[in-house]
Amino acid sequence: MTAGLEKDIASRAGRQHGLITRQQLYELELGDASVRYRVRAGQLQRVRHDVFAIPGAPQTREQSYLAAVLAFGPGAVLSHESAAVLWEVPNIAHERLELTSARAHRVRLRGVTAHRSVAFLSEEHTVRHEIPVTTVARTLVGLSARLSVLQLGIATDDALRRNVLTLNALRRCVGGLGPARGRRTSRVHEVLAARLPGYEPGDSDLEMRVLRAVVAAGLPEPVQQHWVRLPTRLCRIDLAYPEPIRLAIEVDGFGPHNTRHAFDHDRARANDLVLAGWTVLRFTSATSDDQIGATVASALGRLGHEAAS
Repeated sequence: MTAGLEKDIASRAGRQHGLITRQQLYELELGDASVRYRVRAGQLQRVRHDVFAIPGAPQTREQSYLAAVLAFGPGAVLSHESAAVLWEVPNIAHERLELTSARAHRVRLRGVTAHRSVAFLSEEHTVRHEIPVTTVARTLVGLSARLSVLQLGIATDDALRRNVLTLNALRRCVGGLGPARGRRTSRVHEVLAARLPGYEPGDSDLEMRVLRAVVAAGLPEPVQQHWVRLPTRLCRIDLAYPEPIRLAIEVDGFGPHNTRHAFDHDRARANDLVLAGWTVLRFTSATSDDQIGATVASALGRLGHEAAS
């Protein structure tokens, strides 16, 4: 093997806590036979299925986390208690190795608890210490059934002090999510109500619910708060599929702040979008998640076909 290949392997593994996957070795033009030889010769150490460590790499907690994420496959992120430990969240009594993915098929990994989220938004996961992981906001929401309101409050305040969380991020994350196994959104709402004067969940969560319904339907995640320059005005669309689709999704909440001026302005703005070649869909709190997904899917199918023709 050339020195260049060895350097490439060491470079890739060096960015991954000493780990490299079989797929990454394939990309470096190492076939199965070469991988098996390297394992027998001690040049690679099998850590998990299709995940290897280079000799001498420190066996750290971070390495075990990343090995599980890499073995699970694309789209998997560290979550729940494991994510809380990585983010140094207080009040985690014991640690489980937990992952979350949008994949329907769960890969079975020894010692790993796998969760599935069908409405996993891009803003709810990130990378910390080279490990894909849920954000602090998503981590706290995911642990809301395991922690008391007091514990969630302490964890929230600690994360706020360390600048790894904002209250707006926590509000957006819990927005549109209902109770589920392992999740008690009411506790998160209590935490927010104690820290945000006048906080009331309701139609303020509607945009996030529509966004989650679209993603849960298996559709591409739309752009949030997309600005469009029209001949007569600059307007912001709640959710959008920009060029060449040009599909605008507007969310209409009903509340005491609605005025005649706002009503008229929204309709005029929608007309301007249509005249500029946009298709506008409008949803309210009365629209079910299934209706949202089906309507957006139908519109995307038609507009995609028109854009391709």
